[in-house]
Amino acid sequence: MIKSQREQRILDILAQAGEEVSVLEIAQRLGRVSGVTIRRDIVRLAEEGRVERTHGGALLPTTSPQDAEAPTPRENALQDEIEGVDAIVLPPIGGRGADTLRMLAKRRRIPFLAESSPQEGGVYLGPDNFTAGRELGRAAGRMMTGAVAEARVLLVSLETLPNTRARCDGFIKGFGETFRGLVRPWRVDGQGSFRIALRASLDAFAAYPDINVIFGVNDHSVLAAIEASDRAGVAEVSAFSVGGEGGALFDALASRGKLKATCALFPEIVGIRAVETLASALHGSAMPDEIRTPHVVVTPDTLDRYYRKSGAGWGLAPEAEASILGAAERPAFVRSVGPRRAIGFVPHYPAHDWYRNMARAMRERAEALGFELKIAAPQSGIAREIAAIRRLIAKSAARLVRDGDTILINSGILSTLLADELMGRTGITIVTNAVDVMERLSGRPGLKLIMTSGEYQLKDRCLVGPSLGALFETMRVDRAFLSVDGISPHFGASATDERLALAAKRFVDASREVVVMADHSLVGVEASHRIVALGAIDDLITDSASLPADRLAFASMGTRITLADEEPEEMAAPRTHRPADRRKA
Repeated sequence: MIKSQREQRILDILAQAGEEVSVLEIAQRLGRVSGVTIRRDIVRLAEEGRVERTHGGALLPTTSPQDAEAPTPRENALQDEIEGVDAIVLPPIGGRGADTLRMLAKRRRIPFLAESSPQEGGVYLGPDNFTAGRELGRAAGRMMTGAVAEARVLLVSLETLPNTRARCDGFIKGFGETFRGLVRPWRVDGQGSFRIALRASLDAFAAYPDINVIFGVNDHSVLAAIEASDRAGVAEVSAFSVGGEGGALFDALASRGKLKATCALFPEIVGIRAVETLASALHGSAMPDEIRTPHVVVTPDTLDRYYRKSGAGWGLAPEAEASILGAAERPAFVRSVGPRRAIGFVPHYPAHDWYRNMARAMRERAEALGFELKIAAPQSGIAREIAAIRRLIAKSAARLVRDGDTILINSGILSTLLADELMGRTGITIVTNAVDVMERLSGRPGLKLIMTSGEYQLKDRCLVGPSLGALFETMRVDRAFLSVDGISPHFGASATDERLALAAKRFVDASREVVVMADHSLVGVEASHRIVALGAIDDLITDSASLPADRLAFASMGTRITLADEEPEEMAAPRTHRPADRRKA
Protein backbone atom coordinates (compact mmCIF):
# COMPACT_ATOMS: atom_id res chain seq x y z
CA MET A 1 0.00 0.00 0.00
CA ILE A 2 1.52 3.35 -1.03
CA LYS A 3 1.87 6.19 1.47
CA SER A 4 -1.02 8.33 0.21
CA GLN A 5 -3.43 5.38 0.25
CA ARG A 6 -2.26 4.35 3.72
CA GLU A 7 -2.72 7.87 5.09
CA GLN A 8 -6.22 8.09 3.63
CA ARG A 9 -7.12 4.76 5.22
CA ILE A 10 -5.83 6.02 8.58
CA LEU A 11 -8.02 9.11 8.27
CA ASP A 12 -11.02 6.95 7.32
CA ILE A 13 -10.46 4.71 10.36
CA LEU A 14 -10.27 7.73 12.69
CA ALA A 15 -13.40 9.24 11.13
CA GLN A 16 -15.32 5.99 11.59
CA ALA A 17 -14.25 5.73 15.22
CA GLY A 18 -14.94 9.35 16.13
CA GLU A 19 -12.45 8.97 18.98
CA GLU A 20 -8.88 7.95 19.74
CA VAL A 21 -7.65 4.80 17.94
CA SER A 22 -4.43 3.07 18.95
CA VAL A 23 -1.50 2.46 16.60
CA LEU A 24 -1.93 -1.28 17.16
CA GLU A 25 -5.60 -1.22 16.16
CA ILE A 26 -4.85 0.85 13.03
CA ALA A 27 -2.11 -1.57 12.03
CA GLN A 28 -4.42 -4.55 12.54
CA ARG A 29 -7.14 -2.99 10.42
CA LEU A 30 -4.78 -2.07 7.58
CA GLY A 31 -3.00 -5.42 7.58
CA ARG A 32 0.58 -6.06 6.46
CA VAL A 33 1.67 -2.67 7.84
CA SER A 34 3.96 -2.37 10.88
CA GLY A 35 3.28 -0.23 13.91
CA VAL A 36 6.48 1.71 13.21
CA THR A 37 5.15 2.70 9.78
CA ILE A 38 1.80 3.77 11.25
CA ARG A 39 3.56 5.92 13.86
CA ARG A 40 5.55 7.67 11.14
CA ASP A 41 2.36 8.27 9.16
CA ILE A 42 0.65 9.73 12.24
CA VAL A 43 3.60 12.06 12.92
CA ARG A 44 3.46 13.29 9.32
CA LEU A 45 -0.34 13.77 9.40
CA ALA A 46 -0.10 15.58 12.73
CA GLU A 47 2.50 17.99 11.32
CA GLU A 48 0.03 18.80 8.54
CA GLY A 49 -2.73 19.38 11.11
CA ARG A 50 -4.82 16.49 9.77
CA VAL A 51 -4.77 14.43 12.99
CA GLU A 52 -4.00 14.93 16.66
CA ARG A 53 -1.44 12.61 18.25
CA THR A 54 -2.34 10.91 21.51
CA HIS A 55 -0.44 8.59 23.81
CA GLY A 56 -0.22 5.43 21.73
CA GLY A 57 -2.55 6.52 18.94
CA ALA A 58 -4.33 9.39 17.20
CA LEU A 59 -7.71 11.05 16.68
CA LEU A 60 -9.17 13.52 14.23
CA PRO A 61 -9.03 17.21 15.13
CA THR A 62 -12.30 18.96 15.94
CA THR A 63 -12.46 20.46 12.44
CA SER A 64 -11.07 18.23 9.69
CA PRO A 65 -9.03 19.92 6.93
CA GLN A 66 -10.26 17.20 4.56
CA ASP A 67 -13.62 18.92 4.45
CA ALA A 68 -14.00 20.18 0.90
CA GLU A 69 -15.91 23.18 2.26
CA ALA A 70 -13.39 24.08 4.97
CA PRO A 71 -14.37 26.98 7.22
CA THR A 72 -12.95 30.41 6.49
CA PRO A 73 -10.58 32.02 9.02
CA ARG A 74 -13.51 34.00 10.39
CA GLU A 75 -15.54 30.81 10.85
CA ASN A 76 -12.58 29.14 12.51
CA ALA A 77 -12.47 32.02 14.97
CA LEU A 78 -16.09 31.26 15.80
CA GLN A 79 -15.51 27.57 16.43
CA ASP A 80 -15.13 28.21 20.15
CA GLU A 81 -17.98 30.74 20.31
CA ILE A 82 -21.69 30.24 20.72
CA GLU A 83 -22.39 33.57 22.40
CA GLY A 84 -24.80 35.97 20.78
CA VAL A 85 -26.68 33.50 18.59
CA ASP A 86 -30.31 34.21 17.71
CA ALA A 87 -31.31 30.54 17.30
CA ILE A 88 -29.64 27.23 18.02
CA VAL A 89 -29.52 23.60 16.87
CA LEU A 90 -28.49 21.06 19.53
CA PRO A 91 -27.70 17.35 19.07
CA PRO A 92 -28.59 14.62 21.58
CA ILE A 93 -25.66 15.25 23.94
CA GLY A 94 -25.85 13.27 27.17
CA GLY A 95 -24.98 14.17 30.75
CA ARG A 96 -25.01 17.45 32.61
CA GLY A 97 -23.55 19.25 29.61
CA ALA A 98 -26.79 18.68 27.73
CA ASP A 99 -28.76 20.44 30.46
CA THR A 100 -26.35 23.37 30.27
CA LEU A 101 -26.79 23.84 26.54
CA ARG A 102 -30.56 23.43 26.68
CA MET A 103 -30.69 26.05 29.39
CA LEU A 104 -28.72 28.39 27.14
CA ALA A 105 -31.65 28.36 24.72
CA LYS A 106 -34.26 28.58 27.49
CA ARG A 107 -32.59 31.45 29.31
CA ARG A 108 -32.18 33.48 26.13
CA ARG A 109 -35.66 32.61 24.83
CA ILE A 110 -34.35 31.80 21.37
CA PRO A 111 -35.69 29.24 18.85
CA PHE A 112 -34.24 25.83 19.65
CA LEU A 113 -34.18 22.74 17.41
CA ALA A 114 -33.46 19.37 19.04
CA GLU A 115 -31.59 17.45 16.34
CA SER A 116 -32.05 13.66 16.01
CA SER A 117 -33.60 13.09 19.44
CA PRO A 118 -36.34 14.90 21.44
CA GLN A 119 -35.07 17.28 24.11
CA GLU A 120 -36.91 19.32 26.72
CA GLY A 121 -37.72 22.79 25.42
CA GLY A 122 -36.73 22.07 21.82
CA VAL A 123 -38.64 21.42 18.60
CA TYR A 124 -37.73 17.95 17.36
CA LEU A 125 -35.83 17.92 14.07
CA GLY A 126 -35.16 14.53 12.54
CA PRO A 127 -36.65 11.32 11.19
CA ASP A 128 -39.23 9.00 12.65
CA ASN A 129 -36.57 6.65 13.99
CA PHE A 130 -38.86 3.73 14.79
CA THR A 131 -40.50 3.88 11.36
CA ALA A 132 -37.12 4.13 9.63
CA GLY A 133 -35.89 1.07 11.49
CA ARG A 134 -39.11 -0.82 10.82
CA GLU A 135 -39.11 -0.10 7.07
CA LEU A 136 -35.50 -1.25 6.84
CA GLY A 137 -36.39 -4.33 8.89
CA ARG A 138 -39.27 -5.20 6.57
CA ALA A 139 -37.00 -4.84 3.54
CA ALA A 140 -34.33 -6.97 5.23
CA GLY A 141 -36.88 -9.65 6.13
CA ARG A 142 -38.00 -9.94 2.53
CA MET A 143 -34.38 -10.16 1.33
CA MET A 144 -33.51 -12.89 3.83
CA THR A 145 -36.66 -14.98 3.26
CA GLY A 146 -35.57 -17.99 1.23
CA ALA A 147 -31.89 -17.15 1.73
CA VAL A 148 -31.78 -18.59 5.26
CA ALA A 149 -34.19 -20.84 7.11
CA GLU A 150 -33.49 -19.26 10.49
CA ALA A 151 -32.41 -15.63 10.99
CA ARG A 152 -29.84 -15.28 13.77
CA VAL A 153 -29.68 -11.51 14.17
CA LEU A 154 -26.97 -9.42 15.89
CA LEU A 155 -28.37 -5.99 16.80
CA VAL A 156 -25.66 -3.40 17.57
CA SER A 157 -27.50 -0.66 19.43
CA LEU A 158 -26.73 2.55 21.32
CA GLU A 159 -28.81 2.20 24.44
CA THR A 160 -28.25 5.62 26.01
CA LEU A 161 -30.21 7.50 23.31
CA PRO A 162 -33.93 7.05 22.67
CA ASN A 163 -33.58 7.63 18.92
CA THR A 164 -31.09 4.78 18.46
CA ARG A 165 -33.09 2.46 20.72
CA ALA A 166 -36.14 3.21 18.57
CA ARG A 167 -34.24 2.31 15.38
CA CYS A 168 -33.23 -1.02 16.88
CA ASP A 169 -36.75 -1.78 18.15
CA GLY A 170 -38.23 -0.83 14.78
CA PHE A 171 -35.81 -3.01 12.81
CA ILE A 172 -36.47 -6.21 14.73
CA LYS A 173 -40.22 -5.61 14.61
CA GLY A 174 -40.22 -4.99 10.87
CA PHE A 175 -37.92 -7.94 10.23
CA GLY A 176 -40.26 -10.27 12.10
CA GLU A 177 -43.23 -8.99 10.07
CA THR A 178 -41.80 -10.09 6.71
CA PHE A 179 -39.28 -12.88 7.37
CA ARG A 180 -40.74 -16.33 6.82
CA GLY A 181 -38.92 -18.34 9.43
CA LEU A 182 -37.64 -18.34 13.00
CA VAL A 183 -35.91 -15.16 14.23
CA ARG A 184 -33.35 -15.33 17.07
CA PRO A 185 -31.99 -11.88 18.04
CA TRP A 186 -29.00 -10.91 20.22
CA ARG A 187 -28.63 -7.25 21.20
CA VAL A 188 -25.37 -5.60 22.23
CA ASP A 189 -24.58 -1.98 23.14
CA GLY A 190 -21.92 -0.45 20.89
CA GLN A 191 -22.13 2.84 22.85
CA GLY A 192 -21.76 4.87 19.64
CA SER A 193 -18.07 3.96 19.43
CA PHE A 194 -16.47 1.94 16.61
CA ARG A 195 -13.98 0.42 19.04
CA ILE A 196 -16.57 -0.62 21.60
CA ALA A 197 -18.99 -1.88 18.94
CA LEU A 198 -16.17 -3.93 17.40
CA ARG A 199 -15.29 -5.48 20.77
CA ALA A 200 -18.93 -6.30 21.56
CA SER A 201 -19.47 -7.77 18.09
CA LEU A 202 -16.33 -9.92 18.34
CA ASP A 203 -17.67 -11.32 21.61
CA ALA A 204 -21.03 -12.00 19.97
CA PHE A 205 -19.46 -13.90 17.05
CA ALA A 206 -17.23 -15.85 19.45
CA ALA A 207 -20.29 -16.95 21.42
CA TYR A 208 -22.63 -17.40 18.45
CA PRO A 209 -20.60 -18.08 15.28
CA ASP A 210 -23.80 -18.92 13.37
CA ILE A 211 -25.03 -15.27 13.36
CA ASN A 212 -26.13 -14.55 9.79
CA VAL A 213 -27.81 -11.11 9.99
CA ILE A 214 -26.30 -7.87 11.34
CA PHE A 215 -28.09 -4.64 12.13
CA GLY A 216 -26.36 -1.40 13.20
CA VAL A 217 -28.14 1.70 14.48
CA ASN A 218 -25.61 3.93 12.68
CA ASP A 219 -22.69 3.71 10.28
CA HIS A 220 -20.04 3.04 12.93
CA SER A 221 -22.06 0.25 14.52
CA VAL A 222 -22.65 -1.74 11.34
CA LEU A 223 -19.12 -1.23 9.98
CA ALA A 224 -17.69 -2.45 13.29
CA ALA A 225 -19.95 -5.52 13.22
CA ILE A 226 -19.00 -6.28 9.61
CA GLU A 227 -15.32 -6.08 10.52
CA ALA A 228 -15.95 -8.36 13.50
CA SER A 229 -17.53 -10.92 11.18
CA ASP A 230 -14.48 -10.71 8.90
CA ARG A 231 -12.12 -11.27 11.82
CA ALA A 232 -14.25 -14.17 13.05
CA GLY A 233 -14.13 -15.77 9.60
CA VAL A 234 -17.90 -15.59 9.12
CA ALA A 235 -18.43 -15.22 5.37
CA GLU A 236 -22.19 -15.76 5.06
CA VAL A 237 -23.69 -12.75 6.81
CA SER A 238 -25.93 -9.94 5.55
CA ALA A 239 -25.73 -6.48 7.14
CA PHE A 240 -28.21 -3.60 7.36
CA SER A 241 -28.02 -0.17 9.01
CA VAL A 242 -29.80 3.08 9.65
CA GLY A 243 -27.84 6.26 9.01
CA GLY A 244 -26.19 6.66 5.63
CA GLU A 245 -23.81 9.27 7.00
CA GLY A 246 -21.45 9.01 4.02
CA GLY A 247 -17.91 7.96 3.23
CA ALA A 248 -17.04 4.44 4.32
CA LEU A 249 -20.63 3.21 4.53
CA PHE A 250 -21.45 4.12 0.92
CA ASP A 251 -18.19 2.53 -0.18
CA ALA A 252 -19.25 -0.66 1.61
CA LEU A 253 -22.71 -0.54 0.05
CA ALA A 254 -21.38 0.12 -3.46
CA SER A 255 -18.96 -2.81 -3.18
CA ARG A 256 -21.93 -5.23 -3.02
CA GLY A 257 -20.36 -7.10 -0.14
CA LYS A 258 -21.94 -7.93 3.20
CA LEU A 259 -23.82 -4.61 3.53
CA LYS A 260 -27.11 -5.12 1.70
CA ALA A 261 -29.09 -1.95 2.51
CA THR A 262 -29.11 1.18 4.60
CA CYS A 263 -31.96 3.44 5.61
CA ALA A 264 -30.49 6.81 4.62
CA LEU A 265 -31.46 9.73 6.87
CA PHE A 266 -29.89 12.49 4.73
CA PRO A 267 -27.88 14.79 7.03
CA GLU A 268 -27.77 17.35 4.21
CA ILE A 269 -31.56 17.60 4.16
CA VAL A 270 -31.67 17.81 7.97
CA GLY A 271 -29.24 20.74 7.82
CA ILE A 272 -31.21 22.59 5.14
CA ARG A 273 -34.51 22.13 6.96
CA ALA A 274 -32.90 23.35 10.19
CA VAL A 275 -31.70 26.59 8.69
CA GLU A 276 -34.91 27.25 6.77
CA THR A 277 -37.08 26.67 9.85
CA LEU A 278 -34.98 28.91 12.08
CA ALA A 279 -34.72 31.60 9.39
CA SER A 280 -38.49 31.60 9.11
CA ALA A 281 -38.87 31.82 12.91
CA LEU A 282 -36.44 34.75 13.08
CA HIS A 283 -38.59 36.48 10.45
CA GLY A 284 -41.58 36.16 12.78
CA SER A 285 -43.19 32.86 11.86
CA ALA A 286 -44.29 30.46 14.58
CA MET A 287 -42.10 27.44 15.25
CA PRO A 288 -43.70 24.13 14.20
CA ASP A 289 -44.50 21.43 16.72
CA GLU A 290 -41.89 19.15 15.10
CA ILE A 291 -39.98 18.75 11.84
CA ARG A 292 -39.93 15.25 10.42
CA THR A 293 -37.13 14.70 7.92
CA PRO A 294 -37.15 12.00 5.20
CA HIS A 295 -35.66 8.53 5.16
CA VAL A 296 -35.26 6.08 2.28
CA VAL A 297 -34.12 2.46 2.19
CA VAL A 298 -31.13 2.46 -0.18
CA THR A 299 -29.55 -0.64 -1.77
CA PRO A 300 -26.54 -1.01 -4.08
CA ASP A 301 -28.95 -0.86 -7.02
CA THR A 302 -30.53 2.45 -5.93
CA LEU A 303 -27.53 4.18 -4.36
CA ASP A 304 -26.75 6.41 -7.35
CA ARG A 305 -30.28 7.81 -7.30
CA TYR A 306 -29.40 9.55 -4.06
CA TYR A 307 -25.62 9.78 -3.69
CA ARG A 308 -22.77 10.12 -6.19
CA LYS A 309 -19.06 9.64 -5.63
CA SER A 310 -16.59 12.23 -6.84
CA GLY A 311 -13.02 13.21 -6.03
CA ALA A 312 -14.20 14.89 -2.81
CA GLY A 313 -16.11 11.79 -1.68
CA TRP A 314 -19.80 10.96 -1.65
CA GLY A 315 -22.30 13.78 -2.10
CA LEU A 316 -26.08 14.07 -2.30
CA ALA A 317 -27.21 14.01 -5.94
CA PRO A 318 -28.68 17.43 -6.94
CA GLU A 319 -31.84 15.87 -8.36
CA ALA A 320 -32.33 13.88 -5.14
CA GLU A 321 -32.03 17.05 -3.04
CA ALA A 322 -34.56 18.86 -5.22
CA SER A 323 -36.95 15.90 -5.18
CA ILE A 324 -36.79 15.32 -1.43
CA LEU A 325 -37.08 19.00 -0.48
CA GLY A 326 -39.80 19.59 -3.05
CA ALA A 327 -41.93 16.88 -1.48
CA ALA A 328 -41.66 18.40 2.01
CA GLU A 329 -43.78 21.15 3.49
CA ARG A 330 -41.25 23.95 3.77
CA PRO A 331 -41.63 27.16 5.78
CA ALA A 332 -41.97 30.48 4.02
CA PHE A 333 -38.96 32.76 4.28
CA VAL A 334 -37.26 35.73 2.69
CA ARG A 335 -33.61 36.67 2.54
CA SER A 336 -32.52 38.48 5.68
CA VAL A 337 -31.43 42.10 5.23
CA GLY A 338 -29.59 44.43 7.57
CA PRO A 339 -27.22 43.17 10.28
CA ARG A 340 -26.62 39.45 9.90
CA ARG A 341 -28.32 37.32 12.52
CA ALA A 342 -26.63 34.18 13.73
CA ILE A 343 -27.71 30.54 13.96
CA GLY A 344 -25.69 28.40 16.37
CA PHE A 345 -24.89 24.75 15.71
CA VAL A 346 -23.25 22.48 18.30
CA PRO A 347 -22.33 19.24 16.50
CA HIS A 348 -21.99 16.25 18.81
CA TYR A 349 -18.97 14.78 17.00
CA PRO A 350 -17.72 17.51 14.61
CA ALA A 351 -15.41 15.13 12.69
CA HIS A 352 -18.13 12.57 11.92
CA ASP A 353 -19.48 12.43 8.39
CA TRP A 354 -23.03 13.08 9.62
CA TYR A 355 -22.16 16.41 11.26
CA ARG A 356 -19.65 17.44 8.61
CA ASN A 357 -22.26 16.96 5.86
CA MET A 358 -24.97 18.58 7.93
CA ALA A 359 -22.73 21.57 8.76
CA ARG A 360 -21.75 22.02 5.12
CA ALA A 361 -25.40 22.11 4.03
CA MET A 362 -26.31 24.48 6.87
CA ARG A 363 -23.48 26.83 6.00
CA GLU A 364 -24.49 27.02 2.35
CA ARG A 365 -28.18 27.54 3.13
CA ALA A 366 -27.51 30.13 5.85
CA GLU A 367 -25.31 32.11 3.48
CA ALA A 368 -27.98 32.00 0.78
CA LEU A 369 -30.57 33.35 3.23
CA GLY A 370 -28.33 36.09 4.64
CA PHE A 371 -27.63 34.47 8.01
CA GLU A 372 -24.40 33.64 9.77
CA LEU A 373 -23.71 30.10 11.01
CA LYS A 374 -21.71 29.79 14.22
CA ILE A 375 -20.30 26.35 14.97
CA ALA A 376 -18.94 25.35 18.35
CA ALA A 377 -17.88 22.10 19.96
CA PRO A 378 -20.24 21.08 22.79
CA GLN A 379 -17.55 21.67 25.40
CA SER A 380 -17.20 25.29 24.28
CA GLY A 381 -20.91 26.06 24.58
CA ILE A 382 -21.08 24.29 27.92
CA ALA A 383 -18.12 26.18 29.35
CA ARG A 384 -19.47 29.54 28.22
CA GLU A 385 -22.95 28.86 29.52
CA ILE A 386 -21.69 27.70 32.92
CA ALA A 387 -19.59 30.87 33.13
CA ALA A 388 -22.73 32.94 32.46
CA ILE A 389 -24.70 30.94 35.06
CA ARG A 390 -21.99 31.46 37.65
CA ARG A 391 -22.16 35.20 37.13
CA LEU A 392 -25.93 35.07 37.78
CA ILE A 393 -25.33 33.02 40.94
CA ALA A 394 -22.80 35.60 42.16
CA LYS A 395 -25.30 38.41 41.52
CA SER A 396 -27.96 36.58 43.54
CA ALA A 397 -25.49 36.02 46.37
CA ALA A 398 -24.54 39.69 46.41
CA ARG A 399 -28.20 40.63 46.90
CA LEU A 400 -28.13 38.80 50.25
CA VAL A 401 -25.41 41.15 51.54
CA ARG A 402 -26.74 44.17 53.45
CA ASP A 403 -25.00 47.36 54.44
CA GLY A 404 -23.35 46.86 57.81
CA ASP A 405 -22.85 43.11 57.36
CA THR A 406 -19.69 41.24 58.21
CA ILE A 407 -19.31 38.33 55.82
CA LEU A 408 -16.91 35.50 55.12
CA ILE A 409 -15.90 34.50 51.59
CA ASN A 410 -13.76 31.41 50.97
CA SER A 411 -11.68 30.65 47.87
CA GLY A 412 -13.15 29.45 44.57
CA ILE A 413 -14.45 30.63 41.22
CA LEU A 414 -17.85 31.69 42.54
CA SER A 415 -16.24 33.47 45.48
CA THR A 416 -14.11 35.51 43.08
CA LEU A 417 -17.20 36.40 41.04
CA LEU A 418 -19.01 37.41 44.24
CA ALA A 419 -16.09 39.71 45.08
CA ASP A 420 -16.54 41.36 41.67
CA GLU A 421 -20.20 42.02 42.48
CA LEU A 422 -19.27 43.66 45.80
CA MET A 423 -16.70 46.08 44.42
CA GLY A 424 -19.06 49.04 44.37
CA ARG A 425 -20.70 48.38 47.75
CA THR A 426 -20.04 50.28 50.98
CA GLY A 427 -20.35 49.64 54.72
CA ILE A 428 -19.41 45.95 54.48
CA THR A 429 -16.69 44.05 56.29
CA ILE A 430 -15.30 41.12 54.31
CA VAL A 431 -13.19 38.38 55.88
CA THR A 432 -11.46 36.02 53.45
CA ASN A 433 -8.65 33.54 53.06
CA ALA A 434 -8.61 33.95 49.26
CA VAL A 435 -5.86 36.00 47.62
CA ASP A 436 -8.03 36.58 44.52
CA VAL A 437 -10.79 38.09 46.67
CA MET A 438 -8.26 40.25 48.50
CA GLU A 439 -6.73 41.55 45.24
CA ARG A 440 -10.14 42.50 43.84
CA LEU A 441 -11.42 44.30 46.93
CA SER A 442 -8.24 45.77 48.40
CA GLY A 443 -8.36 49.56 48.49
CA ARG A 444 -12.05 49.82 47.64
CA PRO A 445 -13.51 52.79 49.52
CA GLY A 446 -16.28 51.85 51.91
CA LEU A 447 -15.17 48.23 52.24
CA LYS A 448 -13.23 46.83 55.20
CA LEU A 449 -11.12 43.82 54.23
CA ILE A 450 -9.65 41.32 56.72
CA MET A 451 -7.35 38.44 55.71
CA THR A 452 -7.24 35.37 57.87
CA SER A 453 -3.93 33.94 59.00
CA GLY A 454 -2.72 30.57 57.72
CA GLU A 455 -0.31 28.78 55.41
CA TYR A 456 -0.35 29.86 51.78
CA GLN A 457 -1.55 27.09 49.41
CA LEU A 458 -0.22 28.06 46.00
CA LYS A 459 -2.45 25.95 43.73
CA ASP A 460 -5.61 27.45 45.24
CA ARG A 461 -4.18 30.91 46.02
CA CYS A 462 -5.52 30.88 49.55
CA LEU A 463 -4.60 30.47 53.23
CA VAL A 464 -5.26 27.18 55.02
CA GLY A 465 -4.18 25.29 58.11
CA PRO A 466 -4.88 25.31 61.88
CA SER A 467 -3.90 28.94 62.48
CA LEU A 468 -6.67 30.12 60.12
CA GLY A 469 -9.22 29.61 62.90
CA ALA A 470 -7.47 31.85 65.45
CA LEU A 471 -9.31 34.91 64.18
CA PHE A 472 -12.70 33.34 64.85
CA GLU A 473 -12.05 32.79 68.54
CA THR A 474 -13.03 36.44 69.01
CA MET A 475 -15.20 37.06 65.93
CA ARG A 476 -18.74 36.12 64.97
CA VAL A 477 -19.89 37.06 61.45
CA ASP A 478 -23.29 37.47 59.87
CA ARG A 479 -22.98 35.22 56.87
CA ALA A 480 -20.50 32.86 55.18
CA PHE A 481 -20.53 32.51 51.38
CA LEU A 482 -18.99 29.24 50.30
CA SER A 483 -17.77 28.18 46.88
CA VAL A 484 -17.77 24.36 46.92
CA ASP A 485 -16.85 21.41 44.69
CA GLY A 486 -20.07 19.52 45.34
CA ILE A 487 -23.29 19.48 47.32
CA SER A 488 -25.61 16.49 47.72
CA PRO A 489 -28.57 15.62 49.95
CA HIS A 490 -26.70 12.81 51.69
CA PHE A 491 -23.16 14.20 51.98
CA GLY A 492 -23.81 17.93 52.24
CA ALA A 493 -21.29 20.48 50.96
CA SER A 494 -17.88 19.12 50.04
CA ALA A 495 -14.46 19.98 48.61
CA THR A 496 -11.87 18.00 46.67
CA ASP A 497 -9.04 19.19 48.95
CA GLU A 498 -8.99 18.28 52.64
CA ARG A 499 -7.37 21.54 53.79
CA LEU A 500 -9.87 23.62 51.82
CA ALA A 501 -12.70 21.63 53.40
CA LEU A 502 -11.35 22.25 56.91
CA ALA A 503 -10.94 25.97 56.19
CA ALA A 504 -14.52 26.21 54.92
CA LYS A 505 -15.74 24.30 58.01
CA ARG A 506 -14.15 26.96 60.22
CA PHE A 507 -16.04 29.59 58.22
CA VAL A 508 -19.30 27.71 58.86
CA ASP A 509 -18.65 27.50 62.60
CA ALA A 510 -18.00 31.24 62.82
CA SER A 511 -21.16 32.33 60.92
CA ARG A 512 -24.79 32.90 61.83
CA GLU A 513 -25.89 31.94 58.31
CA VAL A 514 -24.30 29.78 55.64
CA VAL A 515 -24.86 30.35 51.90
CA VAL A 516 -23.57 27.78 49.42
CA MET A 517 -23.05 28.85 45.80
CA ALA A 518 -23.05 25.96 43.30
CA ASP A 519 -24.06 25.75 39.63
CA HIS A 520 -25.95 22.67 38.42
CA SER A 521 -22.77 20.83 37.44
CA LEU A 522 -21.92 20.63 41.17
CA VAL A 523 -25.37 19.82 42.56
CA GLY A 524 -25.70 16.13 43.37
CA VAL A 525 -21.91 15.76 43.33
CA GLU A 526 -20.02 14.42 46.34
CA ALA A 527 -16.39 15.58 46.44
CA SER A 528 -13.81 13.77 48.57
CA HIS A 529 -14.02 15.81 51.79
CA ARG A 530 -17.16 16.97 53.57
CA ILE A 531 -17.34 20.59 54.65
CA VAL A 532 -20.64 20.46 56.50
CA ALA A 533 -23.86 18.43 56.52
CA LEU A 534 -26.90 19.75 54.72
CA GLY A 535 -28.69 20.70 57.93
CA ALA A 536 -26.16 23.46 58.57
CA ILE A 537 -26.75 25.17 55.22
CA ASP A 538 -29.29 28.01 55.26
CA ASP A 539 -29.26 28.95 51.55
CA LEU A 540 -28.30 27.24 48.32
CA ILE A 541 -27.99 29.45 45.25
CA THR A 542 -27.95 27.37 42.07
CA ASP A 543 -29.73 27.32 38.68
CA SER A 544 -32.72 25.63 37.09
CA ALA A 545 -30.69 22.87 35.42
CA SER A 546 -30.10 21.27 38.83
CA LEU A 547 -32.27 18.20 39.39
CA PRO A 548 -35.69 18.87 40.99
CA ALA A 549 -35.31 15.77 43.19
CA ASP A 550 -32.10 17.18 44.68
CA ARG A 551 -33.70 20.56 45.27
CA LEU A 552 -36.67 18.93 46.98
CA ALA A 553 -34.32 17.01 49.28
CA PHE A 554 -32.47 20.22 50.16
CA ALA A 555 -35.71 22.06 50.87
CA SER A 556 -36.99 19.24 53.10
CA MET A 557 -33.94 19.81 55.32
CA GLY A 558 -34.81 23.50 55.68
CA THR A 559 -32.42 24.90 53.09
CA ARG A 560 -33.81 27.80 51.07
CA ILE A 561 -33.29 27.35 47.31
CA THR A 562 -32.67 30.25 44.94
CA LEU A 563 -32.55 29.61 41.18
CA ALA A 564 -30.38 32.43 39.94
CA ASP A 565 -31.42 32.13 36.30
CA GLU A 566 -35.10 32.46 37.22
CA GLU A 567 -34.63 35.29 39.70
CA PRO A 568 -35.59 38.72 38.29
CA GLU A 569 -32.71 41.18 38.12
CA GLU A 570 -34.82 43.84 39.83
CA MET A 571 -35.50 41.63 42.85
CA ALA A 572 -36.29 43.53 46.03
CA ALA A 573 -33.67 44.25 48.66
CA PRO A 574 -32.38 41.34 50.74
CA ARG A 575 -34.50 40.08 53.63
CA THR A 576 -34.15 41.96 56.90
CA HIS A 577 -34.67 39.04 59.29
CA ARG A 578 -32.20 36.37 60.29
CA PRO A 579 -33.17 32.72 60.59
CA ALA A 580 -32.65 30.87 63.82
CA ASP A 581 -29.01 29.89 64.17
CA ARG A 582 -28.70 26.15 63.60
CA ARG A 583 -25.08 25.99 64.74
CA LYS A 584 -23.83 26.15 68.30
CA ALA A 585 -21.97 29.28 69.29
